[in-house]
Amino acid sequence: MPVIKDELQFSKYKRAFAFGCSFTSYYWPTWADLISYEIPNTYLYGKTGAGNFYIYQAVVEALLTHKIGKDDLVMVMFSNVTREDRYTKRDGWITPGNLFFQDAYDEKFVKKFFCEKGYLMRDCNLIEGIDRILSTTEADYSLMSMINLDSYSSDNTKMTGVEEVLELYSSTIKKIEPSVFEVIFNNDWRNNPIRPTYDAHWSPQKPYIDNHPTTLEHLEYILKIFPNTKFSENTLKLANECNDKLFECKDFNTLMKTFADYKCKLAGRL
Repeated sequence: MPVIKDELQFSKYKRAFAFGCSFTSYYWPTWADLISYEIPNTYLYGKTGAGNFYIYQAVVEALLTHKIGKDDLVMVMFSNVTREDRYTKRDGWITPGNLFFQDAYDEKFVKKFFCEKGYLMRDCNLIEGIDRILSTTEADYSLMSMINLDSYSSDNTKMTGVEEVLELYSSTIKKIEPSVFEVIFNNDWRNNPIRPTYDAHWSPQKPYIDNHPTTLEHLEYILKIFPNTKFSENTLKLANECNDKLFECKDFNTLMKTFADYKCKLAGRL
């Protein structure tokens, strides 16, 4: 089926599948959780820190496991390409996020193996594969992204010497909706100054300033890339309620407890 444009018609679908990184699955409800409130039989495959290799693996496994096809909606939000996913016997999936802001791979590994052109080639190939596989099903699908693929490090710094790669995969890249970074943050994570802040044991910054989209920003993103979409009043109420609760949380433990309750509420509709 063709890539969805302009409108998500929730009543069309019996099931939905959402894939991505922490911009898909996070401490508080994201666009994927809001979709699950509209389509109760929703499978959430987001994973914090995931790169596009993990996302590709998840899409293929879901297609085989659930026989995705007619009456299904598939939504994939790609991550930035400077990530290194790995599955190990001891730890399962290791998805530490951006190579330049993580502690799973040391500086020696990054210096030896990171190549911006190589990582972009890898991920464009994976995205091409996802698009071609989904196009052979009868499912409706959408390709989205947290940030432009040629972003060097989750910001507006562009990769160099990659024009040939971008041209080769241009027809598929054009199918990807404008990124969250572009649509919501106007290409600057600091563009929306009112951010969630809370004390977190894993951050030396007190309070920690979290630049992940709030629930209302997730809602705004979906409504901007699919402008004719109509969410139910219950979903809009939930999004506003979650947003208010988010800014009331002053520490990580409270944050987790608060939104565990909301996750259970959403899961109860599955």
